[in-house]
Amino acid sequence: MKSKFSLNVAPILVGALLLASCGISSQDAYNKAPLSGFVANQTTELIKKNAAPVADNSNLDKLVAQHTEKISAIDADNSKAKEMVAKLEKQLDEMEALEKESKMEFERSNNSVVFFEIGSAKLSAMGMQELYRWKSSLDQGATHYNFNVSVFASADKSGSKQGNAKLRADRANAVKNFIVNVLGYKGAIVIVTEQPAFSKVNDIDRRVMVSINCN
Repeated sequence: MKSKFSLNVAPILVGALLLASCGISSQDAYNKAPLSGFVANQTTELIKKNAAPVADNSNLDKLVAQHTEKISAIDADNSKAKEMVAKLEKQLDEMEALEKESKMEFERSNNSVVFFEIGSAKLSAMGMQELYRWKSSLDQGATHYNFNVSVFASADKSGSKQGNAKLRADRANAVKNFIVNVLGYKGAIVIVTEQPAFSKVNDIDRRVMVSINCN
């Protein structure tokens, strides 16, 4: 079987032989020859058939443009998301600062001091009234925070070391029992009876201080 290429080339060779036999040697004569048009057409078609196809990049350019547009949109969305995250983080920091200040104010406003007579661990009517006030204030904000209650007892320097140690423990337990048994407080209470120093005024040292610490 003859190849396609040989069939296409045959007319060209025939034309060339005819030109040579007719004595046509110049380009101008070739172009005027009767077979020149036929040979030229065959040559052009042969070149077209064997030429590499020209790639059409129009669809590829469209795809690149579409992806570029999508990437730009994603970048814009990421920028907006970052701005929103930064704004939320700032708001969170402000809320945490307010919460911290609120807890500190709750602790400051829920301290109580009860004073005792010299050498006594008996609660006075004024001392009981002060503890009632403390418990009422505590109940108003207790649902918002978790906290611990501490009772710090002290005595003046007029007594002996052993006597003052017992007096501090008795005063602390008197306040604790009143808070639990009378006021109905259900939480844990930490008692502190250590007294590192005395003040210059004995009346101030004869006291029990009740304080809270938020967790």
